[in-house]
Amino acid sequence: MPKGDGTLDIDVISLLPKLIQTALLFYFLVKFLDFITGLLKTWKGVSEYKSRVMRDGIIRWIGELVGIVFVLALDIVLGLNFYLTGFTLALFIYKEGGSIVENLRAIGVVLPAQVEDKLKSFDKGIVQNDMEK
Repeated sequence: MPKGDGTLDIDVISLLPKLIQTALLFYFLVKFLDFITGLLKTWKGVSEYKSRVMRDGIIRWIGELVGIVFVLALDIVLGLNFYLTGFTLALFIYKEGGSIVENLRAIGVVLPAQVEDKLKSFDKGIVQNDMEK
């Protein structure tokens, strides 16, 4: 919308479908929770604080943001109805969710039995894949 000073005020986020807006918001939430649980892990002494690890994590996060913007642009240019963006956000949210659960386990949070069962089956899959290599 035109402002009184002759500039345009464009709200890019409002141009996205509500589902993508919600997924982006949820992505930022789980990213924040992962950061906090990672800090809790160092404060508890489970892992040593290393600025290099934090720096690498921040660089990785910036890379993820660049990736999201790139996929969003692809969706718009190719007219894919934001399927790539939704899929990409879902994968990043899944990855962050796993990291949050790992951090919670490391600091001694007792997780519900259903979550532990799923994690055990996931851990077995990782061990089996490692043995096959």
